[in-house]
Amino acid sequence: MSKLEQLSNIETQNLDIKNISDFFDTIKSVEVSNEITVSNFTLKTENLRKDEVRGATEEEKELILKNFPQIQGRYLVVPKVI
Repeated sequence: MSKLEQLSNIETQNLDIKNISDFFDTIKSVEVSNEITVSNFTLKTENLRKDEVRGATEEEKELILKNFPQIQGRYLVVPKVI
């Protein structure tokens, strides 16, 4: 297995490198100088729903706790997001 196959998880024996190279040449040749660059945008909030806290019945809370994969006391444990 070649280094390319190992890194890309692609079998290179049936791969036509010329077609891939032509594809990237085509992408490079696209004229984009007249296009508008969008580097800064603002989120339109008028279409968002109002954030309201609604209570749950004890039965709903127990059902959630019963079906949640990981619980610590009465807290739901979720994966850390960085």
